[in-house]
Amino acid sequence: MLIFCTVLYNGNSLVQSHKIHDMTFLRFFIYIFISVLSTQSFADMLTPENVLQKVIDHYPSVNIAAIEIERARQSIKVANSQLGWQLEAQAGLERGAGMYGSTSDTLSMTAGMTRMLDSGSSIAFEGGIRREDSETVFSPAILNPATSTNVGVSYRQPLAQNTSYNTFQESQTAAKQELESSLAERNELYDQLASSVIDLYFSAAVQRANMSNIDQSIERTKRLQHYINNKTSLGVSEEKDILQVNAQLDLLVAEKKNLETSWMQQIVSLNRLMGRPWDSGIITTYKMKQIMDDFDQLYERAKKYSPKVKLMESRLALADSAIRTRRDEREDALDLVWFAGGQNYQGDTLSGSSSETELTGGLRLEFTETVDKSGVDAKLYQAQLERSAVLEDRKLLLENLHYDLSSLLAEIRANKSALGAFEKSLQSEIIKTDEAMDRYRSGRIDTDVIIQFEDQLSQAKFSLELQKISLAKRHYKLQVLLGELWDEIKKPVLNDFLREPNSMSGAQ
Repeated sequence: MLIFCTVLYNGNSLVQSHKIHDMTFLRFFIYIFISVLSTQSFADMLTPENVLQKVIDHYPSVNIAAIEIERARQSIKVANSQLGWQLEAQAGLERGAGMYGSTSDTLSMTAGMTRMLDSGSSIAFEGGIRREDSETVFSPAILNPATSTNVGVSYRQPLAQNTSYNTFQESQTAAKQELESSLAERNELYDQLASSVIDLYFSAAVQRANMSNIDQSIERTKRLQHYINNKTSLGVSEEKDILQVNAQLDLLVAEKKNLETSWMQQIVSLNRLMGRPWDSGIITTYKMKQIMDDFDQLYERAKKYSPKVKLMESRLALADSAIRTRRDEREDALDLVWFAGGQNYQGDTLSGSSSETELTGGLRLEFTETVDKSGVDAKLYQAQLERSAVLEDRKLLLENLHYDLSSLLAEIRANKSALGAFEKSLQSEIIKTDEAMDRYRSGRIDTDVIIQFEDQLSQAKFSLELQKISLAKRHYKLQVLLGELWDEIKKPVLNDFLREPNSMSGAQ
């Protein structure tokens, strides 16, 4: 059995109960109450927050967004890895002709480590060994075989290019902004889901309110029908009264059947989003969170949260980074290199062995200039144009946010005013219908008049309920705009969507 009960908490008692005219209505009310209690176990009480949480947990696109965020986090690790040590090594054996045409065998091995510093400078350590053995020696003083070794350290300091904001810092900026963009895109997806869920949720609430209103109208019409039938048996009522009330009852039943189809579609759509069985029952309850801040404070909160604004800020940061990079590329490369080390040369001669060691060191300048800079200038201009476009997009986005917030607050104020007016209207309809019913029982008005008054009362109740639902919906929309709806919702994180590369190979 499907059941959908709507409960709205707003701190005010809005509607007085309509008088109970006879025991038939009382028995009907008790029956409905017991029916609701007996079906509680078949339905879940879900707030819009509960529904959205289930949608977030089930919706596949949310998992994809979480994967994108984790991928962006790995980009930061890639950028930071530029500061790690780089190891190089090589070894070789060579046979060839020496300086005087003699054949010699040469064994060489070299190794080194290089690391870039976060300042843009770099440091390197290197060492090597070379052993040479010639078949023919032309002088007794020449070492043969001879072995030479060397070790050294060097430090490279950029003086022109890559100084103010170096390559490492720019790559870090790009990686961080990629992560910020992924987070903003995920939050934008969340907001889109929230808006869709809220629209569907409160659309279902309106549908159920309409059905509930028709149920009440049917019950009132049945009570009137019962009253007319009793009068007919006494010979008081006329045939036209019976026909009028029967026609009214048939019309209401037909309208209810038509609404049940749409109601089922709403339930199926909500359950599909949440990944629940299609016929799972839902009991809704929603409350309005009062927001007391003035417009300027709300606008600042909305701007601070807005995923679209954050995405625009990331684009602006990337454009600034691109401009710095292009400007740096226009500079001539001028590096200052310090180096120091030691060398050892030893070997055998006809008169014995010999070994010599020397300390080495020096300072040198390295200069590189790109003669044709037209390509770099064009890239710089493109980056500046991109920044200008981002600023224009950001300006338009902030204007739209300002108007969206203003419109929503104005609608809430108007909705509250209308709610008060409909409360007053309902009170008037209740008094009017009660008075008309008293006159009808004394035979002073016709049946069609009381039916008309009952319809007007029913419409007043439904209009008031619509105002409540609309006001609650707008408050939830405001919470989405301010980012406050997510305070009670747990966003998914990447758990085991991907495995580490080594575990993947092991699993295969």
